Amino acid sequence: MPKQISIKIESALFGNQSNTVDVTEKVQNALHGDDITISANRLGIEDPAPGETKHFAVIATITIDDDAPYPFYYIGKDYETLDFIP
Repeated sequence: MPKQISIKIESALFGNQSNTVDVTEKVQNALHGDDITISANRLGIEDPAPGETKHFAVIATITIDDDAPYPFYYIGKDYETLDFIP
């Protein structure tokens, strides 16, 4: 079991093809442990595309204990729960 986990959100985007919002700081602040459920409400932002399916893309750097940091990439739909350390 890891003793220390560090997750640095390098970039995070939320929205659809015609309206995307940079939510990098919001995602970093909304992390609870190593997971997050993505939605406009959860991130505290106005819905960038009401009534339409939104997608979420994140690039992060994860460090576990004293191991070397490694990149993490994820693309999913809104209301999915993203677990950085499965």
